[in-house]
Amino acid sequence: MLSNVPVKKKSSGLKKLAAPESRPSSRYSVPVVRSTFRILEELARSDAAGLQEITRNTGISKSTVFRILVTLQDLGYVLRDGNRNYRVSPALGRLVGEETVNETLRHLAVPAMLDLRNRFGETVNLGVRQFDKVTYLEVVPSEFALRLQESRGASVPAHASALGKAMLAFSPEDVVKELIRGRQLAKVTPNTISSPEALLAELRRVAAAGVAFDRGEGSLLAVCIAAPILGPDGHALAALSLSGPASRFNPGKESPAVAALLKAVASLSRGLARSLHA
Repeated sequence: MLSNVPVKKKSSGLKKLAAPESRPSSRYSVPVVRSTFRILEELARSDAAGLQEITRNTGISKSTVFRILVTLQDLGYVLRDGNRNYRVSPALGRLVGEETVNETLRHLAVPAMLDLRNRFGETVNLGVRQFDKVTYLEVVPSEFALRLQESRGASVPAHASALGKAMLAFSPEDVVKELIRGRQLAKVTPNTISSPEALLAELRRVAAAGVAFDRGEGSLLAVCIAAPILGPDGHALAALSLSGPASRFNPGKESPAVAALLKAVASLSRGLARSLHA
């Protein structure tokens, strides 16, 4: 967007969770959400637990416990073994792990983002892909009065952004197929690539060049270049972009801005790998 400026002990010795009614809650608290996390807390304390045990230890009604467990199982966050016991799925841990990676990314990327902004004057964005959207983890805005600026936490369609195309081009093939299968790719502007075949061709070009361009695809007033931050497996974990008004910013493939961006993401990819394996 353009802008101008106290618990009881069980017989096992483990602490038992208090019944839901004993915990203070605000008037806006949603009971089923509280119950869901109570159940997850109980499962986290145990290697595995059955329906009766979870009901007894949480003080939540058996029918509610059952419905919540079935829902969590459907979502992949709880597993049920052959003995009808429930345990926390590794998928739940990945939610926390993803946030850890994002915070590490932000910490590593900000100095590079400031350097790019200071060198080229335009807004620098750090984004991650969440299925068909790109979410901005960090934004270092241009200091020009007329500038392109997105808000941290905002999201844009992946297929209509340089950030999204940079990440999709370096994602597993099945991820891209899932994105376009049976879906209508929204035409954000007349320049947006909305054909699945055209998008696949564009992603092949991005993969070969290592950089994605957005010339009026997300906004007719904007030009953006982006490159992926890669994990050890060669797949994109995030992407970094430079963006500015089309009236002022329109770099070519051989421009210093593209070279500097590629150098920055290569350094960030190496730094992220060291941080995650430290």
